[in-house]
This record gives sequence, structure tokens and C-alpha cells, in this order.
Amino acid sequence: MTKTDRITKVIDAISIWTGKTAAWLIVPMFSVLLFEVIIRKVYQPTVWANDIATMAYGAHFSLAAAYALSMQKHIRTDFITQHLTLRTQLWLDIVQYLTFFLPGMIMFLWLSWEFAEESWFFKESLITSWRPPAYYYKTVIPITAAMLLLQGIAEVLKCLRSLQTGIDYRARHAPTEVT
Repeated sequence: MTKTDRITKVIDAISIWTGKTAAWLIVPMFSVLLFEVIIRKVYQPTVWANDIATMAYGAHFSLAAAYALSMQKHIRTDFITQHLTLRTQLWLDIVQYLTFFLPGMIMFLWLSWEFAEESWFFKESLITSWRPPAYYYKTVIPITAAMLLLQGIAEVLKCLRSLQTGIDYRARHAPTEVT
């Protein structure tokens, strides 16, 4: 196993663990929404349930993004490239990652870090009726950007390794278990 293989395996493991852990945020989201539906019928609506559900789903969706990238499940134009040679596909991926994805993620990380940092500085609250803290939720954004940047680097390394060996290291099988 080469150093590149070890690096990509560690990054993939981090992305997979984070994605599978974030998947559990569906449970509080569902629970809160179920509670809201029931309590609304027997008493009155809550002021907090929609915010909690939105924050749980937003974190769930965002933190699973690197996991989806590691599994090659992001939106791609595979219907165009599937008929090209592996070598051409790899070069297209490398060029696209280096030209668009990685610079975009660096900018996203930089801007979202400032966004979250400012929120922590002011101890910002969401502008809703019960005013929950926003800084925890906004911290998810730079974490997501960092995870995507790290996984993007791993994907470039996999493409370079595939160019060397002729074996497609990008291919992933869909997970078979719930978490």
C-alpha cells in the first residue's frame, strides 16, 4: 500500500464516519416534527419545533456531503463521460477538481469561517420567536467546507493513482446498511 493509498483511506474513513454519524440527525428531526404534529392537535403549536427540525436537517444534509463525494454520489455528467476511456475520464476529473471544485471549496471555507467566527463573536441568535443560538448551527458550514475540501483532495489523489495503475480507485459501492 502506497502513501497515497493510506492518505486517501484515512480521508475516506473520516468522510464516511462523519456522514454516517450525521445520518442520525434524522432521528431528532423526525421526533421533533412528530411531537409538533401531535401537540398541535391536542394543545397548541410550539415556537421551537420548526427551528430544531430545520437545524437538524441542515446539519444532516451538509455534514453528509463529503460522504456523498467519497461514494461518487454527487451530481455528475456521467452520461457524457461514461463512453470515454478511463484515462480521459480521470484527466477530466482532475482538471475539474483543480479548476473549479478545490478553489471553490477554499473560498467557501474561508468565507464561511469568517461567517461563523462573527456569529460566535456576537453570540448571534436566530431571528425567530424563541431566538436559539445561531453560532452552533453556523459552525456546521465551515466544517462542511473543510470536509469537502479534504475529500476533494482525496479524489484528486485517487485519480492520479488510477492514472498510474490503470485501476479505477474512484469507484465505490453503495453502502448496504443503514449507518
